[in-house]
Amino acid sequence: MTLPTPYAARPVGYHVDAAAENLLFCAYRCWMAGYATGDIACWDMAWEALAREMPQDNAKALFGEFHHFARTLRTMSAAQICWRPAACRALYREEYLILAMVDAAQRDDRIQLYTPATFLPGSERLHQALNATTSLAKALARVGLFIAPVSAGALKVMTRMKPPSATAH
Repeated sequence: MTLPTPYAARPVGYHVDAAAENLLFCAYRCWMAGYATGDIACWDMAWEALAREMPQDNAKALFGEFHHFARTLRTMSAAQICWRPAACRALYREEYLILAMVDAAQRDDRIQLYTPATFLPGSERLHQALNATTSLAKALARVGLFIAPVSAGALKVMTRMKPPSATAH
């Protein structure tokens, strides 16, 4: 039996233990934590997570995309977007919406991309979030990371949920 190398393409899994989703939220959450705390060590953790999973050139490209994506969401939102610590396996409502957006962008489903984005805080500047999401989704796909499809039923439940009244990290 041969073991896969860290540079081998990883299979797409389902949300709890899928490599693409775990890397998406680890890097995203580290960027958000860095912005919230002003501690660049958080961004170093995002880099380390990416560099562990892929060749350095791929990690560099994704690192920049995550920077752009997190910064865009942070600056566009009227209220702060909630996120959990990098190692947490659960998703906040906004994180689930982001997951659905990245999935839709990878499948080039513009309606499915637009729908969850309208439920993010600051949706009046929606085009910025859509562009950043599409750019990140394409960068993830270029390195072989594909988000498992988000069910329409689960997305419907998430969009009906009331956003949290307080920011949680």
